[in-house]
Amino acid sequence: MKKVFVISNMYPSKEHLSYGIFVKNQVEQLRAQGIETILAVNTNPNTGKVNVLKKYASWAGQVYSLFRKNKSSIGITHSHYVFPSGMFSYILKKRYGIPYVVTAHGGDINKMAKKSARIKGYTEKILQHADHIIAVGEELASDIQKDFQISKERISVMSMGIDRTVFQEPVNKKDQAASLGMDTSRVNFLFVGNIIQEKGVQELIEAFLKLEEKYPEKAALYTIGSTKNVAFSNQMKELAQKSNHIHFLEPMPQKKLAGYFQAADVFVLPSYIEGLGLVALEALACGTPVIASDVGGLHYMLQNDAGILVPPKNVGALYGELEQVIQQNGQLQVDQEQIQQLLKLHDSKEIIARLTAIYEKYSD
Repeated sequence: MKKVFVISNMYPSKEHLSYGIFVKNQVEQLRAQGIETILAVNTNPNTGKVNVLKKYASWAGQVYSLFRKNKSSIGITHSHYVFPSGMFSYILKKRYGIPYVVTAHGGDINKMAKKSARIKGYTEKILQHADHIIAVGEELASDIQKDFQISKERISVMSMGIDRTVFQEPVNKKDQAASLGMDTSRVNFLFVGNIIQEKGVQELIEAFLKLEEKYPEKAALYTIGSTKNVAFSNQMKELAQKSNHIHFLEPMPQKKLAGYFQAADVFVLPSYIEGLGLVALEALACGTPVIASDVGGLHYMLQNDAGILVPPKNVGALYGELEQVIQQNGQLQVDQEQIQQLLKLHDSKEIIARLTAIYEKYSD
């Protein structure tokens, strides 16, 4: 098989470890299976009109420069995020006949495509000309079919996969917590994600403050994530100062992050929208039960007692589930058999095998 030209508007760097880390993980897993890849990626997360114009101009130059150098060896392009990444794949197909696969991650369909009629038009064009579409969650796939008139046969539902050699259960959860300086006499709740409103960070902090008011010696909250919105992040940190047991940690390498998943008693993801919610799977792989919003891919993932689902934007409902955990001494009643089936389905080895089959089917 010829090389895969991977195009992504998000990819991590030394300065921004978590920025599109799931794309990097998949690329490394492909390479481990002998699939040669060429990367044309944006590693700059800066926002603001001027910054966006500069970084996307630089990225576009990178895409076309790499394509010209490697044109004869490229069999297929794979874009992560329908727009803007998929626009490059669409253009390369129109000009040079290079087939392409595009992965929709959620925000590109649920947010980006709704910003303007022009972007929705680009999104539709990219999806309709793609040789194959990957949606990271069931609801996302359904939205693509319904909103962009794409036949079900052209879409695969496939997460980015979890590396279970990294995300695995600890030998002893309490020992792992102690090694990270956590108070093992408390129930340690964990959130991992960007510190933005759509992740439900404010609802989580408010619910935790309410919990601590009633159970002052019982819990701690750790939040690990990037500051994408400085004003909102500062606002959340100011709100969190009402407690001495809410800790904000910066993004960290995957192996270190896995240690926090292993140490936590419960993982909480109160997002407003989620294409899938890969971090919830990573928590489950580390033996940590999950409370999450009943939205998007999380609805499908955590149904049948694989986790606890709560309505989004609902501090009271979230507080109620956190309190249940305290009353049950840090435990959640979940179906372990269902969780194991879920983890098997999303194991990166299984995902890479399916992805490779798609490449081979459509590659020149």
